Amino acid sequence: MNEIRIMLQEFFLNLRLNATVASLLTTLVVIVVWVLIGMLLSHLTKRAILRKFAKQSANRRGDTLGHLTASTVKVLIWFIVLLLIIGELGFDITPILATAGILGLAIGFGAQNLVRDVISGFFIIMDNRYNLGETIEVSGFRGTVKAMNLRTTTVENFMGSLMVLNNGNISQVINWSRRDTVALVDFGVDYATDLNKLVQIMPEFLQSLHENNEDIIEEPSFLGVTELADSSINLRIMAKTKNGKHWATERNIRRELVLYLNRNDITIPFPQIVVHNQKDAT
Repeated sequence: MNEIRIMLQEFFLNLRLNATVASLLTTLVVIVVWVLIGMLLSHLTKRAILRKFAKQSANRRGDTLGHLTASTVKVLIWFIVLLLIIGELGFDITPILATAGILGLAIGFGAQNLVRDVISGFFIIMDNRYNLGETIEVSGFRGTVKAMNLRTTTVENFMGSLMVLNNGNISQVINWSRRDTVALVDFGVDYATDLNKLVQIMPEFLQSLHENNEDIIEEPSFLGVTELADSSINLRIMAKTKNGKHWATERNIRRELVLYLNRNDITIPFPQIVVHNQKDAT
């Protein structure tokens, strides 16, 4: 870089600029060069790291570790570029590094939450609690992990709302993306319904669901009566589904169930109140 600086200095002096202006322009050009080098290195290292992790582990965990490593390397690259730029401005970076170390130690004592977040993020990654693209639930908020680093985790729900969570605040998490899920559908029929007839026609319905829904991985089960409610006899159907497909499967089952019960003249009641008038004894 010193050779480039000398060449630039001579170039600007040949333009008959005074030494101060030539030195200033040289410094600005060198700073721009360092910034461009930083941008190029960040881009190339990110691509190389993501490609390497994708080859070694072609799954969500590999993608997560790749993005985390790339993010860490990016911070390191720009830190080095910043030090080089400070050096180009004529400052001695040795005392700056010493001061930064002391300042970092002082900040460390006052930034306990930040340290807690980073440590928690490290153990989240090491324990493989969740990865990018997986569906998790934290403090009642359910969504897909869109971004994560050692300090924060960003989750997006089905409505597009984003929640940025400090890793230190994630004490309990439900991961919905690791195992097969179960669709549960509760429905009610009229108290006048012939339950024996209902039991006889349900196998045909369950078999039809299994054959026509590729997200159901085994034939659903009819669990029978679950509750004697005020206006209905409540029953339940359970179906094992592919991971994350239980919500869509539940909607599909409800739709098909209504049509099927209607075809078989089985009434799905609506809430109602029966009032009895008591005549006076006189």
